[in-house]
Amino acid sequence: MALGLSLVYGVTHIFNFGHGIVAVSGGYFTWLFMNKAGLGMIPSIAVSMVIMFIIGLVLYRVTLSPLLKKENWEFSVIIFLLGLGIFWENILLQTFGPRVKDIPSFFDGRLKMGLVRINYHDISLIVIVILFVIVLNLFIKKTWFGQAMRAVAQDMDGARIVGINLEKTFGFAFALATAVTGFSGILLATKFYMTPNIGWAWMVKGFVIVVFGGLGSITGAIYAAFILGMAEATITFFLGPMWVWPIWFFMFLVILLIRPNGLMGGRTL
Repeated sequence: MALGLSLVYGVTHIFNFGHGIVAVSGGYFTWLFMNKAGLGMIPSIAVSMVIMFIIGLVLYRVTLSPLLKKENWEFSVIIFLLGLGIFWENILLQTFGPRVKDIPSFFDGRLKMGLVRINYHDISLIVIVILFVIVLNLFIKKTWFGQAMRAVAQDMDGARIVGINLEKTFGFAFALATAVTGFSGILLATKFYMTPNIGWAWMVKGFVIVVFGGLGSITGAIYAAFILGMAEATITFFLGPMWVWPIWFFMFLVILLIRPNGLMGGRTL
């Protein structure tokens, strides 16, 4: 989910405070197709990601694009997306109800190695995320659209001079980030129960990771997610889950004191 947040900010400088609701929506769409349409898990995930991409593209074209052409658009966009997130949450609540829902695990059973026990599902999530990050990086570095996004992230004026259409690049980046975020929500829904308001808790974690790693840096988001994820697991094991947030925010504040722009601040995509 942090990757989606970094992607959209790195290219468009839009910070989406409704990002967590986007992630939850990916999970709900998959649940809907699996339980109401009778599709299998893989087709449901594929269709959900296509829908999330289209939603992101339409949302940008209809609402964000006009806002970006107005004065003081940075503040207006943040407030609009925050309000949209609250509105979207209530749509999910009215559509799916307040009761928890989840997506089945990819695999059952667990791997035993001495005293270590790890679920096959957790192993599959690790593999999926690593492969997804590799594919996303290859897309950004090797394809024309990816290189256009990198160019815009580095220098908007320079990208415009060499003929890159900023409007199309912004729209594609926002749509891609929406699909990436929706996919993260699908994976999270295989580990945690979904409710319409759970996205705000996911959003806070994503926000901490993105700022910790450096706004707009995908590499920074990956490093930050790994560091904070390992910290969370260690803290939970030795001190209990109640200490995760205090220590997370302590680490967050320390890194900002040492490096105000985050671990990889100044780097783009």
